Amino acid sequence: MLRLEVPIRLPAIAEAQAAIEAWAGEAGLGPAATYRLALVAEELLANLVMHGRFAGEAPAARLSVEAEGGAAVLVIEDAAAPFDPRAAARPAAPRLDDDRIGGMGLALVRKMAAGLEYGPAGDGWNRTSITLDAA
Repeated sequence: MLRLEVPIRLPAIAEAQAAIEAWAGEAGLGPAATYRLALVAEELLANLVMHGRFAGEAPAARLSVEAEGGAAVLVIEDAAAPFDPRAAARPAAPRLDDDRIGGMGLALVRKMAAGLEYGPAGDGWNRTSITLDAA
Protein backbone atom coordinates (compact mmCIF):
# COMPACT_ATOMS: atom_id res chain seq x y z
CA MET A 1 0.00 0.00 0.00
CA LEU A 2 1.13 3.52 -0.77
CA ARG A 3 0.26 6.39 1.58
CA LEU A 4 1.08 10.02 0.83
CA GLU A 5 0.37 13.46 2.25
CA VAL A 6 -0.07 15.72 -0.79
CA PRO A 7 0.15 19.50 -0.28
CA ILE A 8 -2.63 21.41 -2.03
CA ARG A 9 -0.27 22.96 -4.61
CA LEU A 10 0.14 22.22 -8.32
CA PRO A 11 3.84 21.16 -8.11
CA ALA A 12 2.94 18.52 -5.51
CA ILE A 13 0.69 16.74 -8.02
CA ALA A 14 3.62 15.69 -10.23
CA GLU A 15 5.44 14.39 -7.15
CA ALA A 16 2.37 12.35 -6.17
CA GLN A 17 2.10 10.96 -9.71
CA ALA A 18 5.76 9.90 -9.65
CA ALA A 19 5.25 8.12 -6.32
CA ILE A 20 2.12 6.38 -7.68
CA GLU A 21 3.97 5.26 -10.81
CA ALA A 22 6.87 3.87 -8.73
CA TRP A 23 4.45 2.05 -6.41
CA ALA A 24 2.49 0.65 -9.36
CA GLY A 25 5.67 -0.81 -10.84
CA GLU A 26 6.52 -2.48 -7.53
CA ALA A 27 2.93 -3.74 -7.20
CA GLY A 28 3.11 -5.35 -10.66
CA LEU A 29 0.55 -3.14 -12.39
CA GLY A 30 0.95 -2.91 -16.14
CA PRO A 31 1.64 0.29 -18.07
CA ALA A 32 -2.01 0.95 -18.97
CA ALA A 33 -3.25 0.54 -15.39
CA THR A 34 -0.37 2.67 -14.09
CA TYR A 35 -1.24 5.42 -16.57
CA ARG A 36 -4.94 5.39 -15.61
CA LEU A 37 -4.12 5.45 -11.91
CA ALA A 38 -1.71 8.39 -12.22
CA LEU A 39 -4.11 10.28 -14.50
CA VAL A 40 -7.12 9.86 -12.20
CA ALA A 41 -5.04 10.97 -9.21
CA GLU A 42 -3.83 14.01 -11.17
CA GLU A 43 -7.37 15.00 -12.17
CA LEU A 44 -8.77 14.75 -8.65
CA LEU A 45 -5.82 16.50 -7.01
CA ALA A 46 -5.90 19.28 -9.64
CA ASN A 47 -9.60 19.80 -8.88
CA LEU A 48 -8.72 20.22 -5.21
CA VAL A 49 -6.00 22.75 -6.00
CA MET A 50 -8.08 24.76 -8.47
CA HIS A 51 -11.60 24.44 -7.09
CA GLY A 52 -11.40 23.25 -3.47
CA ARG A 53 -12.84 25.65 -0.90
CA PHE A 54 -11.04 25.47 2.41
CA ALA A 55 -11.66 27.20 5.74
CA GLY A 56 -8.26 28.83 6.18
CA GLU A 57 -5.03 27.32 4.91
CA ALA A 58 -5.53 24.01 3.12
CA PRO A 59 -4.02 21.02 4.90
CA ALA A 60 -2.37 18.37 2.74
CA ALA A 61 -4.66 15.79 1.17
CA ARG A 62 -4.24 12.19 2.29
CA LEU A 63 -3.80 9.78 -0.60
CA SER A 64 -3.57 6.00 -0.52
CA VAL A 65 -3.41 3.34 -3.21
CA GLU A 66 -3.59 -0.41 -2.89
CA ALA A 67 -4.01 -3.37 -5.19
CA GLU A 68 -6.98 -5.61 -4.40
CA GLY A 69 -7.47 -8.66 -6.60
CA GLY A 70 -7.59 -7.41 -10.17
CA ALA A 71 -8.17 -3.80 -9.16
CA ALA A 72 -6.32 -0.78 -7.84
CA VAL A 73 -8.12 1.37 -5.28
CA LEU A 74 -7.18 5.05 -5.01
CA VAL A 75 -8.47 6.95 -1.98
CA ILE A 76 -8.13 10.72 -1.56
CA GLU A 77 -9.21 12.41 1.66
CA ASP A 78 -9.38 16.20 1.88
CA ALA A 79 -10.58 18.98 4.17
CA ALA A 80 -12.23 21.08 1.44
CA ALA A 81 -15.92 21.94 1.43
CA PRO A 82 -17.91 18.78 0.63
CA PHE A 83 -18.08 17.97 -3.08
CA ASP A 84 -19.51 14.71 -4.39
CA PRO A 85 -17.92 13.98 -7.79
CA ARG A 86 -20.71 11.51 -8.55
CA ALA A 87 -23.31 14.29 -8.37
CA ALA A 88 -21.41 16.87 -10.44
CA ALA A 89 -23.11 17.92 -13.65
CA ARG A 90 -21.88 16.09 -16.70
CA PRO A 91 -20.35 18.49 -19.22
CA ALA A 92 -21.66 18.81 -22.75
CA ALA A 93 -19.57 17.07 -25.37
CA PRO A 94 -16.75 19.37 -26.45
CA ARG A 95 -16.90 21.02 -29.84
CA LEU A 96 -13.91 21.08 -32.17
CA ASP A 97 -13.99 24.88 -32.34
CA ASP A 98 -14.07 25.27 -28.54
CA ASP A 99 -10.61 26.32 -27.39
CA ARG A 100 -11.29 26.39 -23.65
CA ILE A 101 -9.04 24.23 -21.51
CA GLY A 102 -10.53 22.07 -18.79
CA GLY A 103 -13.95 20.95 -17.73
CA MET A 104 -13.65 17.30 -18.72
CA GLY A 105 -11.62 15.93 -15.78
CA LEU A 106 -14.47 14.43 -13.77
CA ALA A 107 -16.00 12.95 -16.93
CA LEU A 108 -12.66 11.31 -17.62
CA VAL A 109 -12.46 9.97 -14.06
CA ARG A 110 -15.99 8.56 -14.30
CA LYS A 111 -15.17 6.92 -17.65
CA MET A 112 -12.00 5.24 -16.33
CA ALA A 113 -13.38 4.17 -12.96
CA ALA A 114 -14.87 0.74 -12.35
CA GLY A 115 -16.23 2.20 -9.11
CA LEU A 116 -16.54 5.67 -7.58
CA GLU A 117 -17.57 6.31 -3.99
CA TYR A 118 -17.77 9.50 -1.95
CA GLY A 119 -18.62 10.24 1.66
CA PRO A 120 -17.39 11.66 4.93
CA ALA A 121 -14.03 10.43 6.19
CA GLY A 122 -14.79 11.49 9.74
CA ASP A 123 -13.02 14.42 11.40
CA GLY A 124 -14.77 16.78 8.93
CA TRP A 125 -12.87 15.46 5.93
CA ASN A 126 -14.18 14.08 2.62
CA ARG A 127 -13.27 10.68 1.22
CA THR A 128 -13.31 9.86 -2.50
CA SER A 129 -12.54 6.26 -3.45
CA ILE A 130 -11.95 5.19 -7.04
CA THR A 131 -11.60 1.58 -8.14
CA LEU A 132 -9.73 1.00 -11.39
CA ASP A 133 -9.19 -2.19 -13.35
CA ALA A 134 -5.57 -3.18 -12.70
CA ALA A 135 -5.19 -5.03 -16.02
